[in-house]
Amino acid sequence: MSNPKRILIIKTGFSEFLDRGISTTVSLGDVLFCTALLHVYKDDHVTWMTAWPVRELLTANPLIDELLIFGPKVFEEIKNREFDILVNLEKDIGICTYLSQIKAKKRYGFYFNERLHDISTYKPSTRYLLAGQENHRGVDKNFFEILYETVGHKWRGQGACLPARKVRKERFDFGFNHAVGSKWPTKAWSQGQWKKLEHILEKNYTISWQEGFSNLKKYQDWLSSCRVIVTSDSLGQVLGQALGRKVVSLYGPTDFRRVKGIPNIFPIPAKMACPHMPCYLLTCKHHQFCMDTIMPEEVAEECQRVLSS
Repeated sequence: MSNPKRILIIKTGFSEFLDRGISTTVSLGDVLFCTALLHVYKDDHVTWMTAWPVRELLTANPLIDELLIFGPKVFEEIKNREFDILVNLEKDIGICTYLSQIKAKKRYGFYFNERLHDISTYKPSTRYLLAGQENHRGVDKNFFEILYETVGHKWRGQGACLPARKVRKERFDFGFNHAVGSKWPTKAWSQGQWKKLEHILEKNYTISWQEGFSNLKKYQDWLSSCRVIVTSDSLGQVLGQALGRKVVSLYGPTDFRRVKGIPNIFPIPAKMACPHMPCYLLTCKHHQFCMDTIMPEEVAEECQRVLSS
């Protein structure tokens, strides 16, 4: 086997890989999705830089040789190293500008274009990543396909990578992952709809409501205890899939095509004629909220189909 390459991956979660916005709220799910790249570099020496809130998702991952926490001291330290490949999945201008000082033989992802004085992508075919997800209507690829394309590889079914841990025994047929993060409140399905779904399913199946809101370990334990996770487009979706569980995902303001073809994720998109969909808006601008058009009866039918498959 040839000598392992030195890989530097920057993914903090301050910006989302498929979205142009920058936020102080770290997206755990987005970082976890991006760990699928570790399959590409499984035979290499990988250094991964991330934000402090994400460390628990990445610590002890067997495919990460060195985990660095984002900050000025770390930047100064890696400036003195040389890498074979640098993969930057952050669109922040400050990060992109600083990374131009890092020595690397090959680069993928985002960089600061001094000629344009703006963020650009190294691969011309992935420039649409800078447009924002609401402008991706013509891009019919899932998250992993786009991620792999960004580094010049073809996705072949690989998923997110979690640190090895004991998977909890399944105790419930369905887990209701009803809460959503603060970044996109419009992803939420109403409590009334969740209760109606419970009423339909509880006659014949065991149900558990989301646990571990503020404890990532307990949250993963809860997800592991459910055979099928019912969720919106949130961290529970990617965590559940990474833990080997089947996931029924409800989609409204975000694009369900981002998970099409990913093993064990079964999206249910809202069926309505909204000119803004997928809008990725924090507040709905249409006269009818898309998530309200997803009927509990439809979700219950899909849940039973997925459970028996």
